[in-house]
Amino acid sequence: MTPSPTQFRRHAPTPGAPQPLSGTPAPAPVTVAPGLVNYKNRLFAPLQSLNPDNVLMGGYGWLSKTDNGATFHPGLDLNSGSSCNDDEGKIVASMLSGVVRQTLFWDGYTSGEGNHIWVEYDDVCCPSKTLMHVDHLSQIDVVNNERFAPGQPLGRCGRSGNWDCAHAHTELLKSDPQYGWYQWPYGWSRSQVEAAYHNPTTWWNAAKALVDIHGGEPPAPETVKAMNDWELTNYVLAQLYEWAEIPFNPNSGLAKTWVAALRANVYAGRPRTDERHWGDPDQGVWAEFDYRVLIYKNDGTMSWTG
Repeated sequence: MTPSPTQFRRHAPTPGAPQPLSGTPAPAPVTVAPGLVNYKNRLFAPLQSLNPDNVLMGGYGWLSKTDNGATFHPGLDLNSGSSCNDDEGKIVASMLSGVVRQTLFWDGYTSGEGNHIWVEYDDVCCPSKTLMHVDHLSQIDVVNNERFAPGQPLGRCGRSGNWDCAHAHTELLKSDPQYGWYQWPYGWSRSQVEAAYHNPTTWWNAAKALVDIHGGEPPAPETVKAMNDWELTNYVLAQLYEWAEIPFNPNSGLAKTWVAALRANVYAGRPRTDERHWGDPDQGVWAEFDYRVLIYKNDGTMSWTG
Protein backbone atom coordinates (compact mmCIF):
# COMPACT_ATOMS: atom_id res chain seq x y z
CA MET A 1 0.00 0.00 0.00
CA THR A 2 1.30 3.45 -0.89
CA PRO A 3 0.96 5.96 1.96
CA SER A 4 -1.61 8.67 1.34
CA PRO A 5 -1.08 12.33 2.27
CA THR A 6 -4.38 12.17 4.12
CA GLN A 7 -3.06 9.48 6.47
CA PHE A 8 -2.26 11.74 9.39
CA ARG A 9 -2.92 10.92 12.99
CA ARG A 10 -2.59 14.58 13.87
CA HIS A 11 -4.60 17.14 11.97
CA ALA A 12 -3.24 20.61 12.58
CA PRO A 13 -3.89 24.17 11.37
CA THR A 14 -1.89 25.99 8.75
CA PRO A 15 1.54 26.86 10.23
CA GLY A 16 1.93 30.34 11.72
CA ALA A 17 3.94 33.03 9.99
CA PRO A 18 7.73 32.87 10.47
CA GLN A 19 9.05 35.29 13.01
CA PRO A 20 10.57 38.30 11.18
CA LEU A 21 14.26 38.90 11.66
CA SER A 22 15.76 42.35 11.99
CA GLY A 23 18.86 41.72 9.93
CA THR A 24 21.75 39.30 10.22
CA PRO A 25 22.93 39.22 13.84
CA ALA A 26 26.59 39.39 14.73
CA PRO A 27 28.15 36.02 15.56
CA ALA A 28 27.72 35.13 19.23
CA PRO A 29 29.37 32.51 21.40
CA VAL A 30 27.60 29.17 21.16
CA THR A 31 25.76 28.24 24.34
CA VAL A 32 25.73 24.50 25.00
CA ALA A 33 22.78 23.40 27.08
CA PRO A 34 23.86 22.09 30.51
CA GLY A 35 23.14 18.53 31.59
CA LEU A 36 23.24 16.99 28.12
CA VAL A 37 24.63 13.52 27.70
CA ASN A 38 27.24 13.77 24.95
CA TYR A 39 29.94 11.84 23.14
CA LYS A 40 33.32 13.60 23.17
CA ASN A 41 31.54 16.96 23.52
CA ARG A 42 30.61 16.72 19.81
CA LEU A 43 27.45 14.58 19.60
CA PHE A 44 24.66 15.47 22.04
CA ALA A 45 21.55 13.68 23.24
CA PRO A 46 18.50 15.81 22.34
CA LEU A 47 17.01 16.15 25.86
CA GLN A 48 18.48 17.19 29.19
CA SER A 49 19.07 14.66 31.97
CA LEU A 50 18.80 11.44 29.99
CA ASN A 51 20.47 8.35 31.42
CA PRO A 52 24.08 8.11 30.12
CA ASP A 53 23.69 4.32 30.02
CA ASN A 54 20.48 4.59 27.97
CA VAL A 55 20.63 7.82 25.98
CA LEU A 56 17.60 7.01 23.85
CA MET A 57 15.34 6.09 26.76
CA GLY A 58 11.66 6.98 26.98
CA GLY A 59 8.10 5.84 26.38
CA TYR A 60 7.03 4.67 22.94
CA GLY A 61 10.12 3.39 21.16
CA TRP A 62 11.21 2.81 17.60
CA LEU A 63 8.53 0.80 15.75
CA SER A 64 6.34 0.32 18.83
CA LYS A 65 2.69 -0.11 17.86
CA THR A 66 0.54 2.96 18.52
CA ASP A 67 -2.82 4.34 17.31
CA ASN A 68 -4.47 1.11 18.49
CA GLY A 69 -2.00 -0.90 16.45
CA ALA A 70 -2.37 1.10 13.21
CA THR A 71 1.01 2.83 13.30
CA PHE A 72 4.60 1.73 13.72
CA HIS A 73 6.04 4.49 15.92
CA PRO A 74 8.60 6.30 13.70
CA GLY A 75 10.79 7.68 16.49
CA LEU A 76 11.25 7.87 20.25
CA ASP A 77 9.22 9.48 23.04
CA LEU A 78 12.16 10.67 25.12
CA ASN A 79 11.81 10.97 28.91
CA SER A 80 14.35 11.31 31.67
CA GLY A 81 12.17 11.19 34.78
CA SER A 82 9.98 8.64 36.45
CA SER A 83 6.85 10.76 36.90
CA CYS A 84 4.51 12.09 34.25
CA ASN A 85 5.87 15.61 33.90
CA ASP A 86 9.45 15.39 35.19
CA ASP A 87 10.69 16.62 31.80
CA GLU A 88 8.42 19.63 31.38
CA GLY A 89 10.56 22.69 30.69
CA LYS A 90 13.78 20.77 30.16
CA ILE A 91 15.95 21.83 27.23
CA VAL A 92 15.63 20.15 23.85
CA ALA A 93 18.96 20.59 22.06
CA SER A 94 20.66 19.92 18.74
CA MET A 95 22.55 16.66 18.37
CA LEU A 96 24.94 18.03 15.73
CA SER A 97 25.20 21.26 13.74
CA GLY A 98 22.63 22.22 11.14
CA VAL A 99 19.88 24.61 10.08
CA VAL A 100 16.31 25.16 11.28
CA ARG A 101 13.93 24.21 8.46
CA GLN A 102 10.50 24.86 10.04
CA THR A 103 9.07 26.17 13.30
CA LEU A 104 5.36 25.35 13.67
CA PHE A 105 3.21 26.75 16.44
CA TRP A 106 0.24 25.18 18.21
CA ASP A 107 -3.18 26.84 18.01
CA GLY A 108 -3.87 25.96 21.65
CA TYR A 109 -6.63 23.41 21.18
CA THR A 110 -6.06 21.09 18.19
CA SER A 111 -4.71 17.67 19.14
CA GLY A 112 -1.47 16.73 17.45
CA GLU A 113 2.15 17.79 17.38
CA GLY A 114 1.62 20.97 19.39
CA ASN A 115 4.61 23.29 18.99
CA HIS A 116 7.10 21.41 16.81
CA ILE A 117 10.26 21.99 14.85
CA TRP A 118 12.16 20.49 11.94
CA VAL A 119 15.93 20.83 11.78
CA GLU A 120 18.31 19.51 9.16
CA TYR A 121 21.78 18.32 10.15
CA ASP A 122 24.62 19.10 7.74
CA ASP A 123 27.44 18.24 10.12
CA VAL A 124 30.43 16.21 8.90
CA CYS A 125 29.61 13.77 11.73
CA CYS A 126 26.05 13.16 10.46
CA PRO A 127 25.81 9.62 9.02
CA SER A 128 23.55 10.60 6.09
CA LYS A 129 20.86 13.14 5.27
CA THR A 130 18.86 13.65 8.45
CA LEU A 131 15.96 15.87 9.45
CA MET A 132 15.13 15.80 13.15
CA HIS A 133 11.48 16.45 14.02
CA VAL A 134 10.54 17.15 17.66
CA ASP A 135 6.92 17.54 18.87
CA HIS A 136 5.03 18.83 21.92
CA LEU A 137 7.45 21.65 22.85
CA SER A 138 6.38 24.12 25.52
CA GLN A 139 8.36 26.80 23.69
CA ILE A 140 10.50 27.21 20.58
CA ASP A 141 13.79 29.10 20.90
CA VAL A 142 14.89 29.24 17.26
CA VAL A 143 13.57 30.72 14.00
CA ASN A 144 13.40 29.43 10.44
CA ASN A 145 16.78 29.26 8.65
CA GLU A 146 18.75 29.85 11.85
CA ARG A 147 22.04 27.97 12.01
CA PHE A 148 22.80 26.10 15.23
CA ALA A 149 25.78 24.31 16.73
CA PRO A 150 26.01 20.91 18.49
CA GLY A 151 24.37 21.04 21.91
CA GLN A 152 22.64 24.37 21.31
CA PRO A 153 19.13 24.77 22.83
CA LEU A 154 16.29 24.56 20.31
CA GLY A 155 13.31 24.70 22.64
CA ARG A 156 11.75 23.30 25.81
CA CYS A 157 10.15 19.92 26.38
CA GLY A 158 6.41 20.05 27.00
CA ARG A 159 3.02 18.50 26.30
CA SER A 160 1.53 20.91 23.78
CA GLY A 161 -0.98 19.31 21.44
CA ASN A 162 -3.22 18.20 24.33
CA TRP A 163 -0.93 15.49 25.72
CA ASP A 164 -1.14 14.40 29.36
CA CYS A 165 2.57 13.94 30.03
CA ALA A 166 5.54 15.98 28.84
CA HIS A 167 7.89 14.19 26.48
CA ALA A 168 10.11 14.92 23.48
CA HIS A 169 8.67 12.95 20.59
CA THR A 170 11.75 12.76 18.32
CA GLU A 171 11.96 11.44 14.76
CA LEU A 172 14.97 11.25 12.44
CA LEU A 173 13.90 11.30 8.80
CA LYS A 174 16.03 10.22 5.85
CA SER A 175 14.72 13.00 3.57
CA ASP A 176 12.25 15.88 3.45
CA PRO A 177 8.83 14.64 4.63
CA GLN A 178 6.95 13.42 1.58
CA TYR A 179 3.59 14.58 2.92
CA GLY A 180 4.54 17.91 4.46
CA TRP A 181 5.50 19.22 7.86
CA TYR A 182 2.60 17.41 9.62
CA GLN A 183 3.44 13.96 8.25
CA TRP A 184 2.44 10.99 10.39
CA PRO A 185 2.79 7.42 9.00
CA TYR A 186 -0.67 6.21 10.01
CA GLY A 187 -1.32 2.82 8.45
CA TRP A 188 2.10 2.53 6.81
CA SER A 189 3.75 -0.88 6.75
CA ARG A 190 6.84 -1.54 8.84
CA SER A 191 9.01 -1.54 5.71
CA GLN A 192 7.61 1.83 4.62
CA VAL A 193 8.43 3.39 7.99
CA GLU A 194 11.92 1.89 7.94
CA ALA A 195 12.45 3.30 4.43
CA ALA A 196 11.49 6.85 5.46
CA TYR A 197 12.86 7.11 9.03
CA HIS A 198 16.23 6.33 10.62
CA ASN A 199 16.43 3.80 13.44
CA PRO A 200 17.58 6.22 16.20
CA THR A 201 19.91 3.69 17.86
CA THR A 202 21.59 2.78 14.56
CA TRP A 203 21.89 6.48 13.67
CA TRP A 204 23.40 7.38 17.08
CA ASN A 205 26.02 4.62 16.86
CA ALA A 206 26.94 5.63 13.29
CA ALA A 207 27.30 9.27 14.38
CA LYS A 208 29.58 8.21 17.25
CA ALA A 209 31.80 6.38 14.77
CA LEU A 210 32.04 9.54 12.65
CA VAL A 211 32.92 11.61 15.72
CA ASP A 212 35.86 9.25 16.25
CA ILE A 213 37.00 10.04 12.71
CA HIS A 214 36.00 13.67 12.18
CA GLY A 215 35.38 14.96 15.70
CA GLY A 216 38.28 17.39 15.52
CA GLU A 217 36.88 19.15 12.47
CA PRO A 218 34.71 22.23 13.03
CA PRO A 219 30.94 22.14 12.50
CA ALA A 220 29.57 23.38 9.17
CA PRO A 221 30.29 27.10 8.58
CA GLU A 222 27.70 29.84 8.69
CA THR A 223 25.71 30.17 5.49
CA VAL A 224 25.85 33.80 4.36
CA LYS A 225 22.67 35.24 2.85
CA ALA A 226 22.16 38.78 1.59
CA MET A 227 18.52 38.70 2.74
CA ASN A 228 16.66 36.68 5.28
CA ASP A 229 13.29 35.08 4.43
CA TRP A 230 11.25 37.95 5.84
CA GLU A 231 13.15 40.41 3.65
CA LEU A 232 12.81 38.22 0.55
CA THR A 233 9.07 38.04 1.15
CA ASN A 234 8.38 41.68 1.91
CA TYR A 235 10.89 43.35 -0.39
CA VAL A 236 11.40 41.07 -3.40
CA LEU A 237 8.24 38.98 -3.66
CA ALA A 238 6.00 41.91 -2.70
CA GLN A 239 7.36 43.93 -5.63
CA LEU A 240 6.88 41.01 -8.03
CA TYR A 241 3.21 40.90 -7.01
CA GLU A 242 2.99 44.68 -7.36
CA TRP A 243 4.39 44.55 -10.90
CA ALA A 244 1.92 41.80 -11.76
CA GLU A 245 -0.92 43.93 -10.27
CA ILE A 246 -2.07 41.04 -8.09
CA PRO A 247 -3.01 41.34 -4.38
CA PHE A 248 -0.25 40.08 -2.10
CA ASN A 249 -0.43 38.37 1.29
CA PRO A 250 3.07 38.03 2.82
CA ASN A 251 1.80 35.52 5.42
CA SER A 252 0.20 33.16 2.92
CA GLY A 253 1.36 29.62 2.32
CA LEU A 254 1.96 30.54 -1.31
CA ALA A 255 4.42 33.26 -0.31
CA LYS A 256 6.28 30.95 2.07
CA THR A 257 6.56 28.21 -0.53
CA TRP A 258 7.82 30.63 -3.21
CA VAL A 259 10.62 31.73 -0.86
CA ALA A 260 11.45 28.13 0.10
CA ALA A 261 11.74 27.24 -3.60
CA LEU A 262 14.03 30.20 -4.26
CA ARG A 263 16.29 29.03 -1.41
CA ALA A 264 16.47 25.68 -3.20
CA ASN A 265 17.55 27.42 -6.44
CA VAL A 266 14.12 27.03 -8.06
CA TYR A 267 12.75 30.31 -9.42
CA ALA A 268 9.01 30.20 -10.05
CA GLY A 269 8.84 33.64 -11.65
CA ARG A 270 6.20 36.32 -11.19
CA PRO A 271 2.63 35.46 -10.18
CA ARG A 272 0.08 35.25 -12.98
CA THR A 273 -3.06 34.71 -10.88
CA ASP A 274 -4.18 35.56 -7.38
CA GLU A 275 -4.96 32.83 -4.83
CA ARG A 276 -7.76 30.50 -5.93
CA HIS A 277 -9.51 28.24 -3.41
CA TRP A 278 -10.01 24.56 -4.21
CA GLY A 279 -11.74 21.62 -2.59
CA ASP A 280 -15.06 21.24 -0.78
CA PRO A 281 -14.92 22.67 1.80
CA ASP A 282 -11.91 24.79 0.86
CA GLN A 283 -8.88 22.52 1.22
CA GLY A 284 -6.32 25.15 0.31
CA VAL A 285 -5.29 27.55 -2.41
CA TRP A 286 -3.45 27.43 -5.73
CA ALA A 287 -1.91 30.00 -8.04
CA GLU A 288 -0.07 30.08 -11.34
CA PHE A 289 3.41 31.59 -11.62
CA ASP A 290 5.47 32.16 -14.77
CA TYR A 291 7.05 28.72 -14.69
CA ARG A 292 5.04 26.64 -12.21
CA VAL A 293 1.64 26.06 -10.64
CA LEU A 294 1.75 26.13 -6.85
CA ILE A 295 -0.65 24.10 -4.68
CA TYR A 296 -0.90 24.84 -0.96
CA LYS A 297 -3.09 22.71 1.35
CA ASN A 298 -4.45 24.01 4.63
CA ASP A 299 -2.57 21.26 6.52
CA GLY A 300 0.73 22.78 5.42
CA THR A 301 1.39 20.45 2.46
CA MET A 302 2.95 22.29 -0.49
CA SER A 303 3.58 21.21 -4.06
CA TRP A 304 4.70 22.66 -7.38
CA THR A 305 3.40 19.67 -9.32
CA GLY A 306 -0.06 19.03 -7.90
